[in-house]
Amino acid sequence: MEKLVSDLDPEQVEALTDLMTLLQQSAAANGRTENVASDGPGLLQQMQTAFSNFSTMVIGHFQDLPDLFSGMISSIGALVSGTVAGPIHILIGAIAIILAAGFAAEFLVNRLTAAKRDTIQNKSPENLFETVKLVSTRAGLDLGGLLIFALVALIVGRIAIFDPVTRFFALQAVFWIVFMPRLIAALLRFALAPNRSELRLVTADDPTARSLYHNFTTLFAVVGVAFFLRNVMEGAGAEAGGTFRFFVGFGVNAWIIAVIWKARHGLTSIILGDDEDPTSGLERMARFWPYFSMAFIAFNWLLVQFTASMGVEALTAGRSLAVIVLVVFAPFLDTMVRGIVSHIVPPMQGDGPVAEAAHLQTRHSYVRIARVALLAFLILVVGRIYGLNLLALGGDDGSAVARNSVIFLLILAAGYLAWEVTNLWVAHQLAKDSPPAETQDDDAEMGGAGKSRLATILPLMRVVLQVTIITLTGLLALSQLGINITPLLAGAGVIGLAIGFGAQTLVQDVVSGVFFLMDDAFRLGEFIDTGGTQGTIEKISIRSLQLRGTKGAVHIVPYGQIPKLTNLSRDWVIMKLKFTVPFDTDVEKVRKLFKKIGQEIMEMEEFKDDLLAPFKGQGVADVDDVGIVVRGKFTTKPGKQFGVRKEIYKRVQKTFEENDIQFARKEVRVQLPENANLDEKQKEALASAAAAASAAEDKKPAAG
Repeated sequence: MEKLVSDLDPEQVEALTDLMTLLQQSAAANGRTENVASDGPGLLQQMQTAFSNFSTMVIGHFQDLPDLFSGMISSIGALVSGTVAGPIHILIGAIAIILAAGFAAEFLVNRLTAAKRDTIQNKSPENLFETVKLVSTRAGLDLGGLLIFALVALIVGRIAIFDPVTRFFALQAVFWIVFMPRLIAALLRFALAPNRSELRLVTADDPTARSLYHNFTTLFAVVGVAFFLRNVMEGAGAEAGGTFRFFVGFGVNAWIIAVIWKARHGLTSIILGDDEDPTSGLERMARFWPYFSMAFIAFNWLLVQFTASMGVEALTAGRSLAVIVLVVFAPFLDTMVRGIVSHIVPPMQGDGPVAEAAHLQTRHSYVRIARVALLAFLILVVGRIYGLNLLALGGDDGSAVARNSVIFLLILAAGYLAWEVTNLWVAHQLAKDSPPAETQDDDAEMGGAGKSRLATILPLMRVVLQVTIITLTGLLALSQLGINITPLLAGAGVIGLAIGFGAQTLVQDVVSGVFFLMDDAFRLGEFIDTGGTQGTIEKISIRSLQLRGTKGAVHIVPYGQIPKLTNLSRDWVIMKLKFTVPFDTDVEKVRKLFKKIGQEIMEMEEFKDDLLAPFKGQGVADVDDVGIVVRGKFTTKPGKQFGVRKEIYKRVQKTFEENDIQFARKEVRVQLPENANLDEKQKEALASAAAAASAAEDKKPAAG
């Protein structure tokens, strides 16, 4: 250091000395900052301090309550005495002039639109579109009249009233006590239509609609009087600060909670809407929302007061009221969304229960997507009311934590959107590809025709796509949160390899099922034989089939255990019937009778669409010890052969009787010598013994 200093000139030495001094001062300042940070209050102590300040504020407001009442009384006295807004008679006259001019202008506007109002009054809408059109037109007329009222009142107030103080209080009185309640009443009349249920945009009964209308209109009238009184107190020099806002806010919030509690069942009906078969999620939300609204209103008021006790003025009373209005009227917005969706959803494609279920699922998907969009909109609006720009948090100017959080939420939203789009696509394809449900014959002994190949594969494809969406969304979301997903992928690979070696049967079942589906070996609703197990396919999973047996039993058959599969319901079915007739029967005559029966059944309305080939004789099929076995056959659609068979049996029996043809019956003939001298009783006994011997012979098991 001495050598270095000796080589420097005096100015350089002085600069180096100043630099060392600055470095020492900076180090000392950093040490003090660290000591202050380490000695600062902890989170628990900060919370205790905040709650202490809140309690102190609340107690102080109650202690200031007598002063508030005395200030209100003195302010009203000052207003009457003329020290606030000028002489009271001039103020009253100014208010009367403003109201007279405003009401006169509104009356003229209403007279000009009387024909339109009469049309709305006398017309009953036939659908939702006409309802929206009528109530929108009526609301436009009401709001137009109020706008004219406000403009004329403002103009007359500025022209006719010369004293600016008197003009200010007169206009304030008209605005808060007259105009604001009427504006709220017009908006509520648009949504609730308390006196005309046919124009009501929400599903609410008359008592609920009228209760909400009158209570909220009265509430805003009281709020208007409170705001005007606050202006009077400020003009009189009385204290109208925190204590006044505290008790007015408490009263307004308590009023709203009481209104919601009284109309909680009606609000539930509004949320449920006119759905004949609401989902369980909608029912739970409908029952939960009124209680959530009351809890949120109480929490919002406490949050406003708590932040006020900390000196934070971001959450003002006006912002709090705006948030409450959004929460209370969210069910109305939800009902509007569902009404719009009902007109956006495309009409049902196809017929039958599958198409109906697919159409219903499509409608529910549209509603869920619209609700997510509505929820996002409400969150953004509430954030803006509270002074938070949630969209800006995801920009480059925001913090890394906020930006990653926003991107994380966007990934979840994109995954949910992909989930709903998948459901919509599958539902659309199922509705388009599913034929109408065929009526099952009462005499059917097995399943009929199955569904299409696409309708069989699509449910499995939906499961695969949904699992893929969940996996990708989860991995991307975890990656955005800063979690390294490489070990997760490696672990998944190891687990998959272990499952492949340790669960070879499962792998065999899955692979066999894939090849069965690729070969189109079976479809939903078909009747198959899997090598000893028969039944109608009710469910197809990744590793097994679920079959419903002819007696109602359910069989679970893994794909890997199917040695051979026989499909008994694909395309068409041939059924062959055998009849035994005596040896002396004319076989050609029987064949012609069979052909006639087949033509008659073919012309029947009940069977003509199901028969692919008519019933006809095939000649002699066999000869046994009883008679001649003749056979006939017919071809039908799968599952329709049993009703046709029943009709054929009935007609063959009737036709044989009409043509003196008997069905062969097994006979036991006993040949007696010519010289046998037996009476009738002995012959009957001998015949009975021979029949018994023949029956016993038939019951013996076959040899080998």
